[in-house]
Amino acid sequence: MKSWPASIVALQHRNFRLLWVGLLLSFSGSMMQNAALLWHVSLLVPPDRKAIALGLVGLVRVAPIIVFSMVSGVVADALDRRRVLLITQTLAGLVALLLAVLAYRGLAAAWPIYVLAALGAAVSAFDLPARQALVPTLVPREQLPNAINLNSLLFQTASVIGPAMAGGVIAASGVAAAYAYNAASFGFVIQIGR
Repeated sequence: MKSWPASIVALQHRNFRLLWVGLLLSFSGSMMQNAALLWHVSLLVPPDRKAIALGLVGLVRVAPIIVFSMVSGVVADALDRRRVLLITQTLAGLVALLLAVLAYRGLAAAWPIYVLAALGAAVSAFDLPARQALVPTLVPREQLPNAINLNSLLFQTASVIGPAMAGGVIAASGVAAAYAYNAASFGFVIQIGR
């Protein structure tokens, strides 16, 4: 059997590796969508209201996380984590798809973006604990610190790649394409988890 370097030893486990790659694509898409949301709102509101409109995006995204974080850990512990992850990734993909459809149809008001951003944040409040609780079931205990480090690397990488991709995609194809790419990115995790 091939020996894996210590810095990525947890990736030798097939299920963790598939989840990790899928989440890298999914998180990159989500970060792309976060940048696209701000750009989209800035296009829809008058210049004198941009600051408050952009701040409101952050508010509608943080409020559901605060509210649902009280129960999301309990849900992750009580239910099958894999199933919770599949549901949250599917719902997040549907939110991105709705954003894409609205953008392709020429959305003229910002309020649907706020509603969908809040819904997406509520879904992610359940996604994170389920994902974190799933990792210890995919790797041996002695490789858990490496798996956690790799997940941190995944998030940091996606935080850089996603917004950069958003700029390129929005410049080339428009904001709707960024949402559509994000919707497609959830398909990788959903397909792996089936």
